[in-house]
Amino acid sequence: MPAAGDWLSTAERSRAGVLRYTKRRTDFLLGRWTLKLAVAKVLGWPEDPTVLARIEGRNAPSGAPLLFIDGEPAEQGISLTDRAGCAVCRVAARAAAVGCDIEIVEPRSDAFVRDYLTSAEQRLTSAAGPARDMAANLVWSAKESALKVLTTGLRRDTRSVEVTVAELSPLERTWSALRVRTAEGADFPGWWRQSGPFLVTACWPGGGPPPAALEERSPIDTMRPSHRWIDRPVS
Repeated sequence: MPAAGDWLSTAERSRAGVLRYTKRRTDFLLGRWTLKLAVAKVLGWPEDPTVLARIEGRNAPSGAPLLFIDGEPAEQGISLTDRAGCAVCRVAARAAAVGCDIEIVEPRSDAFVRDYLTSAEQRLTSAAGPARDMAANLVWSAKESALKVLTTGLRRDTRSVEVTVAELSPLERTWSALRVRTAEGADFPGWWRQSGPFLVTACWPGGGPPPAALEERSPIDTMRPSHRWIDRPVS
């Protein structure tokens, strides 16, 4: 990722300039860099700083990311996520609420599973045996994706959405189906994949085929998490 410069819009440079803490500033820049590269690939635009500056990520009052191009709302929808020094951007063909999330497979305590997962999800995690931590992080990631679709984030009780998965041991780097259902009855079909220690999930209203890769091979298929940036808001 390059330093803050001409690839940022004026508003984005101002935002980066007021972020005092290194991690927050780095996460902000990483997210914007990833967003711009992803949208440029979708549009068939070159990765030139002056071109990337035309692509801008803004935030709705809910905090959800919005895509603007040349200062105007874009036709596409976006979702952003980052974890442990890596970022992912999902670009949807239309401006609709979509969600994606990236996590790493790390230990999750019994208290975490009890406090944030539903009874059915707790049973799924327990039945996973040696893959318990993977299952717990997968469920958590799918919840995060769904809460982005709902535009509430973690302001909403994570137990008000419930995750089911078709299988827990698909081949690495292949998409496998999942489903998230809200307490109100809304249904969000989605997908997940694992690349080494990384888990990526995505869901959206109505569902559809698995996300198409914008890169021939994703960096997360080969890189390791940056432990310098690992943070644990919940454990």
